[in-house]
Amino acid sequence: MAQTSTKAAALQVLRRLRKAGFQALLAGGCVRDMLLGQRSSDYDIATNARPEQVRRLFRRVLLIGAKFGVAMVMIGPRKVEVTTFRSDLDYTDGRRPEGVVFTSPREDARRRDFTINGMFYDPQAREIIDYVGGQKDLRKGVVRTIGSPDERFSEDYLRMLRAVRFAVRLGFALDPATGRAIRKLAPRIVEISGERILDELGKMLVRDSAASALRLLHKLNLARAFLPDLFAQGDSPWQAAVARMEALPGRRDLTLALGALLCGLDEKAIANVTRRWGGSNDIRQAACWFSRNLHLWDQAEQMPLADLKRLMAGENFICLRAIWRAEENRLTGRQVHARRLTRRIRTIDPSQVAPPPLVTGEDLKAMGLSEGPQIGIILRRLYNAQLDERLTSREQALAEVKDIIG
Repeated sequence: MAQTSTKAAALQVLRRLRKAGFQALLAGGCVRDMLLGQRSSDYDIATNARPEQVRRLFRRVLLIGAKFGVAMVMIGPRKVEVTTFRSDLDYTDGRRPEGVVFTSPREDARRRDFTINGMFYDPQAREIIDYVGGQKDLRKGVVRTIGSPDERFSEDYLRMLRAVRFAVRLGFALDPATGRAIRKLAPRIVEISGERILDELGKMLVRDSAASALRLLHKLNLARAFLPDLFAQGDSPWQAAVARMEALPGRRDLTLALGALLCGLDEKAIANVTRRWGGSNDIRQAACWFSRNLHLWDQAEQMPLADLKRLMAGENFICLRAIWRAEENRLTGRQVHARRLTRRIRTIDPSQVAPPPLVTGEDLKAMGLSEGPQIGIILRRLYNAQLDERLTSREQALAEVKDIIG
């Protein structure tokens, strides 16, 4: 799988474009991050070269967005997005323009989303090229649309979520007009695909600032629009979800983050949400498992050993424990049960959490039992005793079978 571009890969592409006589500039988020003194996760290039001209300059080029002026140049395992300076025609689907017109850097900047993302950088002249006031808004700590916020958001409603993500991630304020436009247009967020919502939301939820992002999404009416399930019974489920998110550890993956957000819902509601968002079966199953077991946060340290081991054998048990800790913190402000559970788990031999059964169905048939439900019942009883560590050897298990069948 191709990896995002690095500065070195982007500069290699930029130099070759320049050598061929084209204008080429670093563009967008990498310029913003450079001015903020932050490491960028991706580097994009804007140029006056057309996609077909870019293809002639490099050995491996993917023209998956050529009609919008986009070419992906492969430098080893890295993909560098190269976009021709353009102006967009009308948007009719709330996502993409009907077409583009190739144009100048100034016009290209004006079609971008936010001022802080609309700057260019010329690495050869070491010059920031700013047609939209991005540097001023960076200094002020403001997220502001380029031009009319109503127009920018109506072009692509996902930009409303992106505005929240940038504001929270950078610790910036929303420009008042930008915020008002989001509140007005928030119900339109459902007109974009659930997959895009999940992708953008996921970028917020895995960060330490997830709870702040959720609060801002609620303040701007977005949360109620794209996640009405958490408001079906008033605001309490939403408030509980935000509190759990705030209590999660700093390091989290999407499974844990979505699980903490959705686990207060029943399994049917979770299935509806994840289906609407195009979430994977793994995410849906994990969130449903968290929902089924959320109430055990104060019982796990005392539950039967076999039941605890079955939970421990689940691939998402580490996430479940993190959610239990968050739930305990939300409800009590303490971690008493979490610490007790940790002490109990330390006494359990990891090799005995999900050990191979001491006795199999073939063993039972060899002892004279016929195929049928009784075999399953006996095997479950034996394995439960094995997990409880009442049976620790094959000989004990076979003797137990003899006692059962008489």
